[in-house]
Amino acid sequence: MAYTVLARRYRSQDFDEVIGQEPIARTLRKAIDTDRVAHAYLFCGTRGVGKTSMARIFAKALNLSDELTDREAIDDAIMRGDDIDVIEIDGASNRGVEEARELISKSIYRPARCVYKIYIIDEVHMLTREAFNALLKTMEEPPAHVKFILCTTEPFKVPATIQSRCQRFDFRNISSGDIAGHLQAVLKTEKVKAEEAVVLQIARLANGSMRDALSLLDRLLAANEKKLTVGILQEMLGLPDQAIIDNLINALAEADPAEALMVIEELVNRGNSLDQVIENLIERLRGMMIIRACGADASGAIDLVADDIEHLKKQAGQFDLAAIVHMIVLLENVQRTVKSSATGRALFEAAVVRLALAEKFADAASLIEKGGVPTLPSLTPSQQKKKPVAVAAVSVSAPPPPTPPPPSRSTTPAAATSAPTASATALNPVTLRAQLEARAADDGRLEMMLDHLTFEAIDGQGTARVTIDDATQFVQTKNNLPWLESIITDVTGAAIRIDLRISDEQQSGQQQRVSATEGRITRETREAASNIPLVRKAMEVLEMRLIDVEESSNSTE
Repeated sequence: MAYTVLARRYRSQDFDEVIGQEPIARTLRKAIDTDRVAHAYLFCGTRGVGKTSMARIFAKALNLSDELTDREAIDDAIMRGDDIDVIEIDGASNRGVEEARELISKSIYRPARCVYKIYIIDEVHMLTREAFNALLKTMEEPPAHVKFILCTTEPFKVPATIQSRCQRFDFRNISSGDIAGHLQAVLKTEKVKAEEAVVLQIARLANGSMRDALSLLDRLLAANEKKLTVGILQEMLGLPDQAIIDNLINALAEADPAEALMVIEELVNRGNSLDQVIENLIERLRGMMIIRACGADASGAIDLVADDIEHLKKQAGQFDLAAIVHMIVLLENVQRTVKSSATGRALFEAAVVRLALAEKFADAASLIEKGGVPTLPSLTPSQQKKKPVAVAAVSVSAPPPPTPPPPSRSTTPAAATSAPTASATALNPVTLRAQLEARAADDGRLEMMLDHLTFEAIDGQGTARVTIDDATQFVQTKNNLPWLESIITDVTGAAIRIDLRISDEQQSGQQQRVSATEGRITRETREAASNIPLVRKAMEVLEMRLIDVEESSNSTE
C-alpha cells in the first residue's frame, strides 16, 4: 500500500479538529446553525494554515444531512476533494476566461445528491483579469443552489470587485505552541519518541504553517530512528550546531575577534550556509533580547526547553540590551546583503569582527553631543563643499563650554527661553556641514540643496548664517527651510535657525544688471509695468523688484 504523508493523514476532518483557526471555525458553524450562510467566501492566509481544509469542512457541513443514505461515502469524497457536488478547481491551471465560462454554464444545473453545488477555487489570485470579470455577475447573484469558496495566499491580487462580493476570513499563522502540541499528538499516534527540543525546533522552523511542520517531521521519520534527537534534526536539515553558535556568541562577549573568525571557519567547514548561520545567530540573539527586556516573564515568549532558557539567561547577562539590539540590526542588514554578494563570507566576517570590537568604535552622535569633535579652522566655500572624511570619528576632547552667568533679575522670560542649547553653541559651520553631508549620502533632496549652500557662521543664539550661490533657487530654498532645520535638529540634536541670504557674488552681479538697465527705462514706464496685476503679484510672491521693461513692437496700446 502506498505511503500517505503526514500532512494528508492528519488533516482536520471537522470544525473541532481545526488548530489555530478556532474563531473562524466557530463563526462558520454558527452561520450554518442560524441559516445565515453567504453565497461566496474568501479565505486568505499563508500556506499550510488550513484554508483548503476549512473549505472542505465547511462544504461538508453544508451538504451532509441525515437523509443521505451514502453519507459516509460523500463525507470521504468531499475530504478527498473529488465529490461530484463539491468541485475543487486549481486556479493556477484553470485560470483563463474559457474555464470561467465553463464553470458558469455548469453552475445552472442542480447538485446530484446534496443540497448545494459548491465550488472551491484554490489559488484564486492566479485567475486572469478576464476570468475574474466573467465571474462577477455569477458571484453577485448565483443560483440558489450554488456556493463559492475562494482560497488565496495573495489576497491583494484578487480584484476589489470580487472581494466585495465575498465574506472574507483572514487565517492567522498558527502559533509555535499549537504546532508543537499537534506534533506531539502525531508522534504519539505514530509511536515515535522525540526530544522536546526537537519538537520545539520544528515548530519554530515551520513559521506558522502546520503543513510545513508535518513535512519536516516526515523527513525526520524517514530516518527510521528509534528516538528523534537534536543531532538527527541538525544532520537531516543541515542546521548549524547550536553549541557552535553559542561559542560564537561567547567570542563576541569576550571581544575576541580571532576566536569568532575560527568559529565561523568551523561552521563553514561543516557545510552550513551563511544564511543559515546568520538566521540561527539572530534567533539566538532574539531570545537574549527578550530575556534582557522582559526578565522573569521572558520564558513564555521563547520556544525553548527549560535548560536552554537557563543557558540563554547566562549568555544574555554578558550583554546589555542596547548592544543586543544593535547586533540583531547589523546582522539583519548583512543577511540581506550576503544573498546578492559574491563576497558574502567576507561581509559576514567583517560584521562579526565589528561586533567583537564594538567597544573600540566611537559613537559619532555621542561624540558630537559631548563636544568631542574638534573645532576646525574656517574653510573657503569650495573647501567646505568637499566630502568630509570621518569627521565624527575623530576622538579629540574639546574643553567644555563656559558656564553662562546666571540671568539678572531684569532678564525677561522671552530672553531666557531663547538661550541656545549646549549642542548648538558647540557646533561650527564645518561640523554642521560635515554632518549634513553624511546625511545627504542617503537623501538626494538634501544633497541637491547643499550643492548651492555655504554655511558661513553660527552665532551664540543658535542662528546659522547661510548663503546661496544661485539667486534663482532662493525662493524655493527659503520655502524648504523648515524641512532643512528639522533635518539639522535630527542630525545634531540642536535647535538651529537658518538665516538665508544671497551670496555677495550673486548680489554684485544682480546690482550690475540693475545699473545697466535702470538708465534705459523711464520712471513712468517702470511704474506702469509695476501696476500690472500679474507683474505686481509675481513681485510679491518672488520677493523681487522690477529691473527692466521691454516694450513689444506689435503692442496695440
